[in-house]
Amino acid sequence: MSPLFANRWLIALPPIWLVGMGALLAMLGILLSWGLLAAARPRAAAEARLSLGDGFAGPLAWLLLGLAALAIAFTPLVPLGQIGRSLQRLVSANDFDRTITVLPRANLQEIQLDLRPQEIESITLESDAPLTVRTQQPIEGFALVKVPDVDLSASTPWTWTRATGVTSPFLGRRAKLEATNAADQPVELRVRSRLAPEFPQAGILPWTAAVFLAIAGAYALFRLVPRRIAAVASTTCKEAIGQPVFAVALIVGAVLLLAFIVIPYNTFGEDVKMLKDSGLTLIKVLALLVVVWTASVAVADEIEGRTALTVLSKPLTRPQFILGKFAGLALVALLVFLILGSVLMATTSLKVVYDAREGAKVDPVWRDCADEMITVAPGLVLSLLETVLLAAVSLAVSTRLGMVPNLIICFTVYALGHLVPLIVQSSVGKFAIVRFVGQLFATILPVLEHFTIEAAVVGGVPVPWSYLAWAALYAGLYSAVALLVALVLFQNRDLA
Repeated sequence: MSPLFANRWLIALPPIWLVGMGALLAMLGILLSWGLLAAARPRAAAEARLSLGDGFAGPLAWLLLGLAALAIAFTPLVPLGQIGRSLQRLVSANDFDRTITVLPRANLQEIQLDLRPQEIESITLESDAPLTVRTQQPIEGFALVKVPDVDLSASTPWTWTRATGVTSPFLGRRAKLEATNAADQPVELRVRSRLAPEFPQAGILPWTAAVFLAIAGAYALFRLVPRRIAAVASTTCKEAIGQPVFAVALIVGAVLLLAFIVIPYNTFGEDVKMLKDSGLTLIKVLALLVVVWTASVAVADEIEGRTALTVLSKPLTRPQFILGKFAGLALVALLVFLILGSVLMATTSLKVVYDAREGAKVDPVWRDCADEMITVAPGLVLSLLETVLLAAVSLAVSTRLGMVPNLIICFTVYALGHLVPLIVQSSVGKFAIVRFVGQLFATILPVLEHFTIEAAVVGGVPVPWSYLAWAALYAGLYSAVALLVALVLFQNRDLA
């Protein structure tokens, strides 16, 4: 491998490093919380340590450890200065306000501003008397671009905003002004600026840490409050991980996602978009396969083998049994998405560099890789919500039917759920039967197109938080209805 080829691949490492460092911070936060718990309540801390073998916490800990190890290994290869300054700007004051006195008859009085030009989002100059201000003249390409002097008056402030796309008035590591005062009196010059991180993509690190900490905290609370439901969920999750289909899904998914890096899509430089689309669909299908398989094994096989009768002979009600099974399926789906989603983000970052190399383009910078990687996150969230919804449907089916019918029904619902909008559109035709079938499917089946935003992810269109919230509400409501059906079907089921 040539040094040039190796250096190109280094461009893709900072976004992966940010995810890994977020996982490392989350792991340190979890260890700190456990240490405080051990000091206050040793028995509860011992129980928390034993939860590593319950099926969910153990794989999550290994995932955090693996990501943290990658981050530590990549640390010498990433631009720590750029990332560190951006992280500092994320938590520090973002407003700059300073008043400078320009001396009488001053000619090009130099004013040093404690600002980095790359962090200036907007800047406003105001004076209490006529004043001429010269900014630095930035270089574009090989030509010196003339930036006109700014003539200020007492009532006319001057403002530059980066969003307008106008050439930045500053060059170098520190912003500098030169003021000319033709009057015999001193003039007060006020400089106000709005600062932003030079690389806002560095926010991947705190967001990753927050997500992992939220998952760990929510799971700890879940184990403490509904203990019986949590015990059933833990058993279900452990059974799922012990099934060969779980390991096969993870291995096949990881291998295919890595293979997507070198697969040519013949899209004239847009292969990274196809990778994101194919990767999201692959993870969703594999997670759905694992969930349906687990639902059949954890419910249908237990009913047929009369294991459920033994479990329900203990102080455990049938609703608790069903809710525990559903929680276990949701945890299994979450594990699949966390593991394969991390692989998809890494391959997305690497694909940006690979496309530039194969297309003989100018090498991208690491923030380009990070931007492409960030767009994958909303797709993963919505795909997870869709999988959890279908897990509730699979659970309801498994209370009465075995594995093969469950697989057929769930994947039929998956296919028709994505076709419901087309069927409804076709119902405007003159055929009454088409109109009736379309309205029936639209009423009964889930509209899974709500969770399909591959077009937005591929196109780099930002997905608003409100859309994610409404999709989560829809998934929660439909899952609740499916669980009610599961409870009704299971309540009257003869387990003997």
